[in-house]
Amino acid sequence: MLFDNKSTNSDTKLAVLEERLSSYEVMMRKIDEAIQIMGKTSQSISKMLAVHEEKIDHCSKTDESISKSIEDMRNENKSQHREVEKRIDGLETKIDEVVKFRWMILGAVVFISFALSQSPLIIDILTPDSQPVKIESKK
Repeated sequence: MLFDNKSTNSDTKLAVLEERLSSYEVMMRKIDEAIQIMGKTSQSISKMLAVHEEKIDHCSKTDESISKSIEDMRNENKSQHREVEKRIDGLETKIDEVVKFRWMILGAVVFISFALSQSPLIIDILTPDSQPVKIESKK
Protein backbone atom coordinates (compact mmCIF):
# COMPACT_ATOMS: atom_id res chain seq x y z
CA MET A 1 0.00 0.00 0.00
CA LEU A 2 2.83 2.23 0.60
CA PHE A 3 3.93 1.65 -2.88
CA ASP A 4 0.46 2.42 -4.19
CA ASN A 5 0.39 5.70 -2.32
CA LYS A 6 3.68 6.68 -3.91
CA SER A 7 2.42 5.60 -7.31
CA THR A 8 -0.79 7.59 -6.90
CA ASN A 9 1.15 10.53 -5.62
CA SER A 10 3.47 10.31 -8.65
CA ASP A 11 0.51 9.96 -10.99
CA THR A 12 -1.07 13.04 -9.43
CA LYS A 13 2.14 14.97 -9.74
CA LEU A 14 2.51 13.79 -13.31
CA ALA A 15 -1.09 14.82 -14.11
CA VAL A 16 -0.51 18.22 -12.51
CA LEU A 17 2.71 18.65 -14.49
CA GLU A 18 0.99 17.61 -17.72
CA GLU A 19 -1.82 20.10 -17.02
CA ARG A 20 0.70 22.84 -16.38
CA LEU A 21 2.61 21.86 -19.50
CA SER A 22 -0.53 22.04 -21.62
CA SER A 23 -1.40 25.46 -20.17
CA TYR A 24 2.21 26.58 -20.87
CA GLU A 25 1.84 25.30 -24.44
CA VAL A 26 -1.37 27.34 -24.82
CA MET A 27 0.41 30.39 -23.41
CA MET A 28 3.37 29.80 -25.73
CA ARG A 29 1.04 29.60 -28.76
CA LYS A 30 -0.61 32.85 -27.67
CA ILE A 31 2.79 34.47 -27.19
CA ASP A 32 3.85 33.24 -30.66
CA GLU A 33 0.65 34.65 -32.17
CA ALA A 34 1.22 37.92 -30.35
CA ILE A 35 4.81 38.05 -31.64
CA GLN A 36 3.59 37.39 -35.19
CA ILE A 37 0.95 40.10 -34.89
CA MET A 38 3.57 42.49 -33.48
CA GLY A 39 5.88 41.61 -36.38
CA LYS A 40 3.13 42.33 -38.93
CA THR A 41 2.30 45.57 -37.12
CA SER A 42 5.96 46.53 -37.11
CA GLN A 43 6.15 45.89 -40.87
CA SER A 44 3.02 47.96 -41.43
CA ILE A 45 4.44 50.79 -39.35
CA SER A 46 7.72 50.60 -41.28
CA LYS A 47 5.82 50.82 -44.58
CA MET A 48 3.77 53.77 -43.31
CA LEU A 49 6.93 55.52 -42.10
CA ALA A 50 8.56 54.96 -45.50
CA VAL A 51 5.50 56.40 -47.27
CA HIS A 52 5.41 59.39 -44.91
CA GLU A 53 9.12 59.99 -45.37
CA GLU A 54 8.66 59.88 -49.14
CA LYS A 55 5.80 62.37 -48.86
CA ILE A 56 7.93 64.64 -46.67
CA ASP A 57 10.76 64.49 -49.24
CA HIS A 58 8.30 65.28 -52.02
CA CYS A 59 6.91 68.22 -50.02
CA SER A 60 10.43 69.50 -49.37
CA LYS A 61 11.22 69.34 -53.10
CA THR A 62 7.95 71.10 -53.88
CA ASP A 63 8.71 73.79 -51.29
CA GLU A 64 12.16 74.33 -52.81
CA SER A 65 10.63 74.54 -56.28
CA ILE A 66 8.04 77.06 -55.12
CA SER A 67 10.71 79.11 -53.34
CA LYS A 68 12.84 79.13 -56.50
CA SER A 69 9.84 80.16 -58.60
CA ILE A 70 9.02 82.98 -56.18
CA GLU A 71 12.64 84.18 -56.24
CA ASP A 72 12.69 84.06 -60.06
CA MET A 73 9.44 86.03 -60.21
CA ARG A 74 10.82 88.55 -57.72
CA ASN A 75 13.94 89.08 -59.83
CA GLU A 76 11.88 89.37 -63.03
CA ASN A 77 9.55 91.84 -61.31
CA LYS A 78 12.52 93.97 -60.20
CA SER A 79 13.87 93.94 -63.74
CA GLN A 80 10.53 94.99 -65.19
CA HIS A 81 10.17 97.67 -62.52
CA ARG A 82 13.56 99.15 -63.44
CA GLU A 83 12.61 99.10 -67.13
CA VAL A 84 9.33 100.90 -66.42
CA GLU A 85 11.17 103.47 -64.28
CA LYS A 86 13.58 104.15 -67.15
CA ARG A 87 10.69 104.61 -69.59
CA ILE A 88 8.89 106.96 -67.16
CA ASP A 89 12.09 108.97 -66.67
CA GLY A 90 12.50 109.23 -70.45
CA LEU A 91 8.91 110.40 -70.86
CA GLU A 92 9.32 112.95 -68.07
CA THR A 93 12.42 114.30 -69.79
CA LYS A 94 10.57 114.60 -73.10
CA ILE A 95 7.61 116.30 -71.41
CA ASP A 96 9.98 118.76 -69.70
CA GLU A 97 11.56 119.55 -73.08
CA VAL A 98 8.13 120.10 -74.69
CA VAL A 99 7.06 122.37 -71.82
CA LYS A 100 10.30 124.38 -72.11
CA PHE A 101 9.81 124.66 -75.88
CA ARG A 102 6.23 125.88 -75.41
CA TRP A 103 7.36 128.54 -72.93
CA MET A 104 10.12 129.60 -75.30
CA ILE A 105 7.61 129.90 -78.18
CA LEU A 106 5.21 131.83 -75.97
CA GLY A 107 8.01 134.17 -74.87
CA ALA A 108 9.11 134.70 -78.47
CA VAL A 109 5.51 135.44 -79.54
CA VAL A 110 5.08 137.92 -76.69
CA PHE A 111 8.40 139.59 -77.52
CA ILE A 112 7.64 139.80 -81.22
CA SER A 113 4.13 141.10 -80.51
CA PHE A 114 5.48 143.78 -78.21
CA ALA A 115 8.23 144.71 -80.65
CA LEU A 116 5.81 144.93 -83.52
CA SER A 117 3.30 146.90 -81.50
CA GLN A 118 5.96 149.53 -80.79
CA SER A 119 7.16 149.82 -84.38
CA PRO A 120 5.71 152.86 -86.24
CA LEU A 121 5.87 151.04 -89.56
CA ILE A 122 3.71 148.22 -88.28
CA ILE A 123 1.34 150.67 -86.67
CA ASP A 124 0.98 152.42 -90.02
CA ILE A 125 0.43 149.13 -91.82
CA LEU A 126 -2.09 147.83 -89.36
CA THR A 127 -3.94 151.08 -88.88
CA PRO A 128 -6.15 151.92 -91.83
CA ASP A 129 -5.79 155.34 -93.36
CA SER A 130 -8.56 157.55 -92.33
CA GLN A 131 -10.17 159.22 -95.24
CA PRO A 132 -11.82 162.51 -94.73
CA VAL A 133 -15.49 162.25 -94.56
CA LYS A 134 -17.29 164.30 -97.15
CA ILE A 135 -20.79 165.33 -96.76
CA GLU A 136 -22.47 166.03 -99.97
CA SER A 137 -25.79 167.44 -100.31
CA LYS A 138 -28.15 166.53 -103.06
CA LYS A 139 -29.83 169.26 -104.79
